[in-house]
Amino acid sequence: MRTTLGSGLLRNCYQNPIVPGSFSCRHQSHRTCSAVVRCMATSKDGPGRQLLSVAPMMDWTDVHYRQMARLLSKKTWLWTEMVVDKTIIHTQQLDRHLWFPPEQHPVVLQLGGSDPDTLAAAVKMALPYGYDEINLNCGCPSDRVAGAGCFGASLMLEAGLVARCMDAMARAAGDTPVNVKCRLGVDDADSYEQLKAFIRVVSEGSPVTHFIMHARKCFLKGLNPHQNRTIPPIRYEWVYALKRDFPHLTFSLNGNIQGAYEARCYLDYTGPLPEPGAEEDTAGCEPAPTPHPAPAPAASSSTDTDAPAADGDAAASAAAGGDGATASSSTRAAAENGSSSGASSSGPVGPAGVGGYIEGVMIGRQAYNDPWGVLSDADRAIFGEAANPATSRRQVLAEYCQYADAMLGRWAVKGDGHMEPGVRTMIKPLLNLFHGEKGSKKWKNEVDGILKANPATLREVLDRSLHCLPDEVLDAPPRTGPCALAATHGVLSAAEPRPVQLKRMPVPEDRAGRPKPAGGSGNTSGSPPPPPPPGTRATPW
Repeated sequence: MRTTLGSGLLRNCYQNPIVPGSFSCRHQSHRTCSAVVRCMATSKDGPGRQLLSVAPMMDWTDVHYRQMARLLSKKTWLWTEMVVDKTIIHTQQLDRHLWFPPEQHPVVLQLGGSDPDTLAAAVKMALPYGYDEINLNCGCPSDRVAGAGCFGASLMLEAGLVARCMDAMARAAGDTPVNVKCRLGVDDADSYEQLKAFIRVVSEGSPVTHFIMHARKCFLKGLNPHQNRTIPPIRYEWVYALKRDFPHLTFSLNGNIQGAYEARCYLDYTGPLPEPGAEEDTAGCEPAPTPHPAPAPAASSSTDTDAPAADGDAAASAAAGGDGATASSSTRAAAENGSSSGASSSGPVGPAGVGGYIEGVMIGRQAYNDPWGVLSDADRAIFGEAANPATSRRQVLAEYCQYADAMLGRWAVKGDGHMEPGVRTMIKPLLNLFHGEKGSKKWKNEVDGILKANPATLREVLDRSLHCLPDEVLDAPPRTGPCALAATHGVLSAAEPRPVQLKRMPVPEDRAGRPKPAGGSGNTSGSPPPPPPPGTRATPW
């Protein structure tokens, strides 16, 4: 018996045809429509803090991925791919680059560019679409960005120019906030003092108060984008130190964080901040108890992640140094209360980040590679909602299918019947929805075979392929994580998030951002370090 999505599950909100260039509202002006869209999509108090966001990723976080992600989480902030300012100014199909359905709010538009006037002009053209915030890319080391003029990560070498760009963007944006996404450093400009100087110049020369920090440096030459995400070591402590040194600004943390519960650990961290100017010290500082413990994890089945290897007291003690006296009694009591309160694993847990140092956490490729695992429990785990919007992946498929089939051919239909976007484009965001699940590989192979026959709709593809996935996978609820308080103190299995431990500020360092070997001079040539051996990656601690 064939497994299908089911007919009539949802009202088709996209049943009316969408005319390219009309911004989906066929009887209103472009500007009026966008104002109505924004009013409908945001509450009277605005979209709130960016506690959790999905990073901008070229070729990945397009409007279709964002639609699928929004079905998983109503609260997580979504970012566009980077759009070059000149593309916005010169394109004949502006909707193709900037349009998005109103339910995708809150959405941040990321721009690439380095000329203040051009960026300001692009911002003015983007304003009618109603983006919640607008960002300038100062962190991408890709040749497609940093090698195409002075923008992307190379802008970190021109702090004064960034300040002028942000001032021009803010003037053009009016009430729409603008912010900067950057690295910790670039090439030889990689000391903490140089990073502080960049933040100071940009914040004093423009209205920017929010910086999204990818917590590692990058090399403009010598490493490809993948190596720039794995070889330079993570330095979360630098981001917390920035909050110490610029308490009037807000900072979000990006880099190597794998899920919502790990994100909550960093949001809720209220322990000691790194000490300035100290020598490298790998001993972690014990974090203070988090103010809003999440519910205890539900009993694991054989297909779930491994259960915690120790009880709360033992694991908290081990994480703090191995002896029971090291972990405070209040910490242990809070962990016990959090795990024995009897709260349902699907109940509300309270919002993250109350009293913490950082504004939010941004998750990158993991949110694309395993969207269900990262986002399906985010509204409850991070934002304190009573429930998550998606009860199962079958529901997500049904809702996304409504959107996708209405979008087919929106941008163009060629003489041979080829549609832009087509079915192959629309199914791309779904391919990782069953990451790690039984039947996932078989389903992908089945989908590939169906696509070769040029199906007319996405619904046809799904109806013909979902028999490859067991009903228990299609109908499984969101996976819940461990108690966030316990996670912060190490009450975890090896498969769960690491405890938050901040190093002291590293001084001195080599050109790769690594501590210098004892008695050695390190790598001072300015060239990138060699790649790590196959199968390894730089550790963040």
